[in-house]
Formats: sequence, C-alpha cells, structure tokens
Amino acid sequence: MLSNSRLIIVFESGYNQIGEPILKTKSFNNIKTAATNEQLKAVADALIPLQGWMPYKVDRANTYALDL
Repeated sequence: MLSNSRLIIVFESGYNQIGEPILKTKSFNNIKTAATNEQLKAVADALIPLQGWMPYKVDRANTYALDL
C-alpha cells in the first residue's frame, strides 16, 4: 500500500571546472498519496519560476508499506 509521496525538483545551478552541471535538489515531503502525476507536474511548473536556477528534472518518490 502506498504510504507516502515526495516531490523532488532538481535544478542546474551552474557548472564545475570541467563543465559538468552542479545540481541542487528541492524536496517537498508528505505529498498526498492520491495526487496524480499531472497534479504534481502542475505544482512543479508553478514552483520552478520562483527559483533562480534552470530545472534539470522533476521526480516523484513513493514509499510503500509492506504487509508483514
């Protein structure tokens, strides 16, 4: 059973000395488990312009409870 969901937005904040992107992560915990991926994408789309960095990727991390 799905017990928890988290929205993760990864931003590209610049480049290191050898040209690889420097990544910064913003996580939003305790997302309603009933939220659809489309709803989370809409939230991410609203939050991304508020940051000073370019978006790199958006993820959803789900935690499931195992029956014992």
